[in-house]
Amino acid sequence: MNLYEENAAINHIKSLSFTRYAATEGESKAINYIQNQLDKENVAFNLESFEWSNSFSILRKLIFLWLFIFVCGSEILLLFPDFTWLILPLDGLFFLFLIFLNKYFFDYSRNISFGKKRKSKNIIATIKARNLYPKRPVIIFSAHHDSISNNFPYKITKILLLSGLFLLFSHIIINLILSIWSIIISLIIIQIETIYLWIRMISLIIGIILLVGVSIFFFMKSTDLSVGAIDNASGIAVLLELAKLVKKNPLEKTDVIFLWCGAEEMGHFGSKNYCSKHLENLNHDYNLNKSFNINIDMVGTYIGLVDETGLFKKTKLNKNLNDVLRASDTQNRIPSKKSKPSFGTGSDHLVFKAITEKMGKKGFQVTCFLSKEDLKYIHSKKDIPELCSAENLNGCIDICYNTIRSLDSRVE
Repeated sequence: MNLYEENAAINHIKSLSFTRYAATEGESKAINYIQNQLDKENVAFNLESFEWSNSFSILRKLIFLWLFIFVCGSEILLLFPDFTWLILPLDGLFFLFLIFLNKYFFDYSRNISFGKKRKSKNIIATIKARNLYPKRPVIIFSAHHDSISNNFPYKITKILLLSGLFLLFSHIIINLILSIWSIIISLIIIQIETIYLWIRMISLIIGIILLVGVSIFFFMKSTDLSVGAIDNASGIAVLLELAKLVKKNPLEKTDVIFLWCGAEEMGHFGSKNYCSKHLENLNHDYNLNKSFNINIDMVGTYIGLVDETGLFKKTKLNKNLNDVLRASDTQNRIPSKKSKPSFGTGSDHLVFKAITEKMGKKGFQVTCFLSKEDLKYIHSKKDIPELCSAENLNGCIDICYNTIRSLDSRVE
């Protein structure tokens, strides 16, 4: 016997399939829908407003502007063999820029915000355990309620970015060879060889292609084409049904927090705001080293569970949380599939991971449901309700519900 309606989750997605760009009427409409659903089930919640700015869009433009200047400067220096050696210090500046970018731009614990301020909201529902003993564990479910779309679908954007990176580093390596070669030529005072000119021509052509690509990305804009069914009405729907289940059947020894985040697509501002505002208090009330964050970001044509983290050096995402989730698969008619992180993707679980690690709470475990193969649909008009199935959504609900009850039963 099911503890919830079979079509409830898919009906949520159909009701939420409209543009939900952060800080717009669409996002407010989605927030109202979540509130109404929680009110119907008498699930108490708090609504927290926070400010954010489109700083990541500004930073993205600055990055592409810097790349344009860098490539343009390299192209000019290639035309003058006597000055081509200046590419060496220029490349040094480029790699210093990469180090700075990795340290600040890709740090999920930083809440970077500048420029025009906008407002979004987080919805937080806490369901207490039956046994309210001190320093008990807490399980935080999270899902973002905003949506976004771009000029190009994510899959095309990813191909363009990866191709651009390959060309960029090929350009840098070739230019390093040419700059060293130009120094040798100037010292020995010999004529420039034909092979040098051919290599230079190849580098110049690559540079021109890069300049065109960088210009395209610089002028790329967000649009309102996507109704965000998979990304992330599916996450909203799963959390709503889980909240109803836990409300009817609270855990014995573990509190459960449900967090619907705003402005995730703009830079994970909702989860960053929640963590900066609440994690210290949660650390006082709960044992965070025995606590968890389960993030639902996309449940579409299948149930995907992220196993790894890291762009180049892959590491296991958590100690044993995924093992417990997979053990719950055996009770479920639709098991989850392993889903590796894709280039350019990130979600709210990485915010929880980064901030709890900074707090020294390395026992805090995070995971994320994300159907990687559905990335070809998201951020475009292809992200429609028909790609989501009631079976997959219900399967995700079952896995999560069985998992938290299993985790709760292990609490000593």
